[in-house]
Amino acid sequence: MQRSRRDRERSKRIRKGVLKLALAAAVLGSASYYAYDTGRQVSANEAAAAKAEAQRLAEAGHQQAEEQAELRASLAEAQASAAQYRQRYDEVAPAAVREILARAQAKLAEGVPAERIAFFVAQAQEARDCAPVDTRRLIVRTENYDGANTWVRFDDIVTVSAAGAAAEDGRAGWFDPAKPVTVAFAPLGGPRQEISGKLPLHHAFVYKSKEYRFAAVPGRRGFMEVSADWCEHSLTEERHAARGG
Repeated sequence: MQRSRRDRERSKRIRKGVLKLALAAAVLGSASYYAYDTGRQVSANEAAAAKAEAQRLAEAGHQQAEEQAELRASLAEAQASAAQYRQRYDEVAPAAVREILARAQAKLAEGVPAERIAFFVAQAQEARDCAPVDTRRLIVRTENYDGANTWVRFDDIVTVSAAGAAAEDGRAGWFDPAKPVTVAFAPLGGPRQEISGKLPLHHAFVYKSKEYRFAAVPGRRGFMEVSADWCEHSLTEERHAARGG
């Protein structure tokens, strides 16, 4: 009878063990299915996102190709128009004009400022008794420099000086050519005149039967180049200029 009791207890323990094992297997199976289902959904979402991105890139590539084709067509049209205008110009422009423009383009390619070329052209148009163009350079005064070489004199009569803002946010000794400057013209015994603005600057005035014309452009670092010429001016012209006519 004692053995029968032990057998019953052992059978009971075995049943409990089998039950626990079955429960553990059920839990493990549920967890495995959840992980599989979650992974399947994530993979499906990633696949859908990848497909959408591929479609977007394909559409963007198609649009970019269309834009490039339109740009190439516009460029070809512009080049054709330019060629037509060039042909018309070659047909009607005098040879002398073409030569002048070719020389001006060559000077521009050498780095000569367009303002200086225009200044010389304007002088050549005048038929009066004028002095040759004189070009000099001066150091532009700043809040950090007010020393030597800050003025030049033309015709032994007109003194030219300039002031500007220091470069590098006010730390440098040289001026910033991209900012406005003030250029002063002081005829000997006459009133001082000033003009302000960004370079290049131009100025002209009549003083003691002469008309003075100036062009100021940036030079080497810290310097400004000033070109000037002066022409004999009749008394009638001087009075007309004085009246502002």
